[in-house]
Amino acid sequence: MLGTIATVWAYFLQGRLEVAIAVGTSLVAISILASISGSALPFLFRYLRLDPALMSAPFITTAVDVVGVLIYFNLARVILKL
Repeated sequence: MLGTIATVWAYFLQGRLEVAIAVGTSLVAISILASISGSALPFLFRYLRLDPALMSAPFITTAVDVVGVLIYFNLARVILKL
């Protein structure tokens, strides 16, 4: 739902369908990445016999933000054929 809203809004602001699709697709991919990493990384740390609290929200947020920017730029590069 969020990806659809972002796609429509990006198209409204930019006027180019390719850009809007890149924004919406990357938002969906980043949201999936955030939910999976936020739930899986503490279990991974527990399996490695480390304190799951080390996977605190700031660490996960920073990691997802960095990877999210890479996802966005790569999807935009592919979709816009740059």
